[in-house]
Amino acid sequence: MTDMPQDLSTLTRPRLLVQAASIGARSLLRSGRALPRAGLARLLSEESEMNRKRKNGEADYSPRRHVDLLIAVMLVAQTAQAI
Repeated sequence: MTDMPQDLSTLTRPRLLVQAASIGARSLLRSGRALPRAGLARLLSEESEMNRKRKNGEADYSPRRHVDLLIAVMLVAQTAQAI
């Protein structure tokens, strides 16, 4: 788990995506709903693929799914740092 912050620090995403994910993560934490249980490596892989689709302008790119993945990454990272 020690390399987790390095993985996250290398992410460079558009400000709007990050802001939306941050708002979503805070909202999810306040609501008391279940946090994501997927592994960080898997989430980062899925997010990276979604970012590739965004950059290439692919038709199956979903901004909503991209934000959901970023929310999950943020929550898993925050949970891991709190432990």
